[in-house]
This record gives sequence, structure tokens and C-alpha cells, in this order.
Amino acid sequence: MSQQFQVKGTKSTYIIFDKVLGKGAYGVVLLAQDINSVNQFAAKIISKKSLSQTDIINLRNEINIQSKLQHPNIVSMVDAFEDKNYLYMLLEYCNGGCLFTNIQLSGPLREEKAQKYFVQIVQAVQYLHQKNVLHRDIKLSNLLLTKEDQIKLADFTWSTSLQMGYASPQICGTLEYMPPEVTKNGFQNEKLDIWSLGIVLYEMLHNDLPKNGKIIIKHGISEECKQLIKQMLEVETYKRPSTQEVLSSSWVKKFSRNNGLTINTCRSLSGFKDKLGSPQKTPQMGSPLGSPLRTAYGSPFGSPGASPLNTPLGKCAFGQKNVETEPVSKQRVNTQKLC
Repeated sequence: MSQQFQVKGTKSTYIIFDKVLGKGAYGVVLLAQDINSVNQFAAKIISKKSLSQTDIINLRNEINIQSKLQHPNIVSMVDAFEDKNYLYMLLEYCNGGCLFTNIQLSGPLREEKAQKYFVQIVQAVQYLHQKNVLHRDIKLSNLLLTKEDQIKLADFTWSTSLQMGYASPQICGTLEYMPPEVTKNGFQNEKLDIWSLGIVLYEMLHNDLPKNGKIIIKHGISEECKQLIKQMLEVETYKRPSTQEVLSSSWVKKFSRNNGLTINTCRSLSGFKDKLGSPQKTPQMGSPLGSPLRTAYGSPFGSPGASPLNTPLGKCAFGQKNVETEPVSKQRVNTQKLC
């Protein structure tokens, strides 16, 4: 592993190595290190060349939201800045890869193992909802693992702030994890993330996604687990449980006793019922298949066809290894803070 270049951030100077951790529509994620320590980070580097003004606004929104988050199960942002050609996000490095690849390689999880991960994921989402933040793209490839086997929720590209408990209609996220209210351009609330959690739990246990909208759960899954999955995948948003109710479910409690886990069931901000719904507004349109930055391939880090997001085992944001990329000129870059 060789050093490619150094970049000066707002908090320190960072060495960027030629080790590719991930690659996608935004550009590339490379391994980085603080020049004054041994601390390593994931450097998300985005070319400005192909970004529209809307893309820039979305990116700044992502940075604004993620920079304010501090939770043991959420990838932390260390620094964010820009120069003439690139935007840089220095993120916590999770060297265990992502849950998607781990399950693809090892097969579906047993219930007890799935519960261990699932509780951490739900606690991260509960924290977001308490901060009036919707993630809107919860999926296995956005769930990273540390060497201690701890889950970290990543990628806040589609995240938004709730106003009076709601977000305006927008087609966003990843199609297989989208709830009906997103595909139908309805108003969104925190129950959007609950649907995605239901798909995540199903996928962890089956190594597959529901087919044609049918929730067919394999033999051997406990009744408590089946019930929880079906509750989270209710079409009517008001019928889905809150994060507090998920963490208080019989299935979670059943394995928590066995694992000796302490479950945080702080009340979330979803005490309301939205059965009556809200008037429709003209939706904001975005790609239903990925990031609003998916057209930003104008970088020296590779092309869309080479993206590991287009391979069966390469959907992770920061966990990909041995991905070829074109070299970046060795240079020292002067940068400014990205507000």
C-alpha cells in the first residue's frame, strides 16, 4: 500500500493511500490516515466536475446532518472540506466490510445473530428519529462492521430533517427497500425507516429479498420474529411500530435475555398516529435506484461500469477491497472548509 497524496483538511492533514475501500456513483472511498497519528479513516472523495447545483445542495445537506450525529452505531464524520476539483468527507473507518457482503459470503444469519445486529441497527435509527432525522436508505450495504463485530449505519445521502413529524414527498433511496408511501409520492414520516428495517431483518434471515411484494418467511423462523417482520412491513404507516415498540417486542426481548443485552427503549418522537394522512404535494423527484450523485462519475477514480455497486458482492460503501482504479497524481492540495 503506497501513499498517493496528502490533503489538508480543517482539522489536520491527511495521507490518502491507494487502497480502495469502495467505489460508486459519487467517486471513490480510499483509505486515509492522519499525518500526525496512526488513526485511519475512510476518505470519500467526490469530483465536482459532473455535479449539478442540486447535487451540491444534497451533498451539503448530507454533511450537515452527519456531522451532528454521535452514536456508537452510526459512522462518525471526522472532517469535511473541498478544493477546486473535489469534495472530501473523512469518515470513521470500519474494516469489517458491510453486512451485505458478509451475508452473501456466509449465508443467512441465525435468529440470535440477526437479533444482535438488528438491535444495534434499530438503536441507531431510534437516535436519528429522536433528532428528527430520516435516513431513507437503510439497507444491508449501508450497514458496516467494525473489527469488534459492531454495526455502524452509514451513507446519509438521502437523509432529511423532519418538519412537524413529516418530510415532503420524494422518490429516494433504494427501490427494493422503499415503502409504498415513497413509490406513491406520499408524505413521509419515521415509519418509512421502519419499513426498511423490516426488509433488512427479512434479508438477514433469508439472504434474499421478498418477491413480488409477498412476505413468505421460511420454515424454522420463530413466530415472534415472523410477527415483528409483518408488523414492520404493514402497508399502512400508522400500523407499523415505532423504534421503541420494535425494541420492546417479544422477539427482541427473547434473545436479549439470552445475550445479556441492555436495550435502550427511550421514547421516540412517533407518538402520533397518521391514519388520516396529509394532503399530497408535488413530489421532488430523484433517482429511485441510488444516490442523487449517481451521475458524478467525472473523476479520476474509475467509471460506472467498474463500480463494485454493479457487482453481486460489491454493494458496500466502504468495505470493498482490491478494486482497480486509475492513479491520482501525487500532490499536496490546499483546501477549504465545506459548510
